[in-house]
Amino acid sequence: MAIVNSVATYQPDSAQLIQNLAVAITFAASPQTVLVPSSGSISPPVVRGKGRAKIYNQTVAINVTNISLQGKDGTNTVNLDVYNPPAVIAITATAYLDVMFQFILDTTTAGGGASGSLIFGGATSFAYVVITTGAGGTASGDFEIAAQP
Repeated sequence: MAIVNSVATYQPDSAQLIQNLAVAITFAASPQTVLVPSSGSISPPVVRGKGRAKIYNQTVAINVTNISLQGKDGTNTVNLDVYNPPAVIAITATAYLDVMFQFILDTTTAGGGASGSLIFGGATSFAYVVITTGAGGTASGDFEIAAQP
């Protein structure tokens, strides 16, 4: 399923839109990492923007307990935001999850945990880490980033 109202509508015209749509979300893979883009890297790298995760269309009962967003530069990883609801979110035929994240990154020439920044230029990929519960649960997910250099 395509995202109709993209996070790109919240960003200036110069924003890059990167999506990974109709990803199979399964309890068996929990925690499941969904890459955006699904392969390769973002060019030019980005330092600010918005992300969106939508999980829907359960085929077997599944609940979402946590989603985190990470930025990566090919060497370093930074945890940008975490959606941690006070109670599990049940994905059903009539209920789904749609959450938006905002981020801004610091960059330096060295980058990494010691400097609290990514390598100069910013993130070249993102990862959504989805944690689920359920007895063999499955659903679909759409993930996107709208970002600027």
